[in-house]
Amino acid sequence: MGVKGNLKALIDSLIPEEERFTNEHLYRMSFLRVALLGSLSLIGAGASLIYAFVDVFEGDLIVSMFETIVAIALILNPVIARRYKNFNVMALISISLFSLVLFSAVFDELPEDKSSLVWMTAIPPVVFLAFGRKGLFFSAGFLIIHFFLVFINPQVSLSMLIDTYFSFSLITVILYFYAWMSETYRDVWSGLARTDSLTGIMNRPAFEEVLSKEIKRSRRYRMPISLILFDIDDFKALNDRYGHLFGDKILKRITSVVKDSIRGTDIFARWGGEEFVVLLPNTTITETLSVAEKLRKKIQSVGMGSKVSVTASFGVTEVEDGDDAFRVILKADKALYIAKTNGKNRVEVFPG
Repeated sequence: MGVKGNLKALIDSLIPEEERFTNEHLYRMSFLRVALLGSLSLIGAGASLIYAFVDVFEGDLIVSMFETIVAIALILNPVIARRYKNFNVMALISISLFSLVLFSAVFDELPEDKSSLVWMTAIPPVVFLAFGRKGLFFSAGFLIIHFFLVFINPQVSLSMLIDTYFSFSLITVILYFYAWMSETYRDVWSGLARTDSLTGIMNRPAFEEVLSKEIKRSRRYRMPISLILFDIDDFKALNDRYGHLFGDKILKRITSVVKDSIRGTDIFARWGGEEFVVLLPNTTITETLSVAEKLRKKIQSVGMGSKVSVTASFGVTEVEDGDDAFRVILKADKALYIAKTNGKNRVEVFPG
């Protein structure tokens, strides 16, 4: 795999599960965010070790110990985050330790050595990268605590810190609005990545993700969960005869009918082409059969003109012990195939 491949695999493993979007642009944003935070961890660790080494020779053993702890935490940050799959918590710990070093510099280095003031401006970028708009609270809190420590230290003149504080505040404001804009677009892109562009309901990749989670949840709480897979009968013939725009109109009309006929807790998605899927949490197979029959009748009554008849065939199954997402869809698809071969416009269950 090589160094580059191993590094990419490490960054991939640090991306939170909820950020593994199907949209390529969103994935790249998450990848770059984690890569940059990891790079900052290594840079910060190197700087902390250098300062710790210098402080040992200057006799500042306590400060050197703090800096060494920060360096170790930053080095271990990606490793621990990968183990426990929580990068943000480890980022918070590392930033907090780094802040302690800067706070200690108020009494240990200022006013003679002002190098710690340079590192202050690294706080806003790191916290906004790690926590988005919520980084404002950490950034503002850091500035308030630093100001308080300077205020109670008679050796440090507040006037010498005005430029640093102004720069810190300006960077914080700029990054806050940038984070706000980024999160707004992320929400928009996330919605687009999970939504079928024609019907406006959940798309297949998003449904597959939800299906896996719901199966795990049903096992954890010992609740029944069932699935309906249905297909519009002779849809290709309708497309060929009346055109694709008319076919799109059928898909939208059926989507509207099904949405109005299921519960708010049911999960409705377009599986592909003229196929749709409905997941019914906390629902037995008997109840699901009743729902499927109701949907079949509703679709049959859809008005698309006096000369156009629209029907659908349904495959129904219940999640059983040992079933994964692939197995559940496979069972529903087999039931749907039986419905098609038995004359269409009917509901079949797996196992039959």
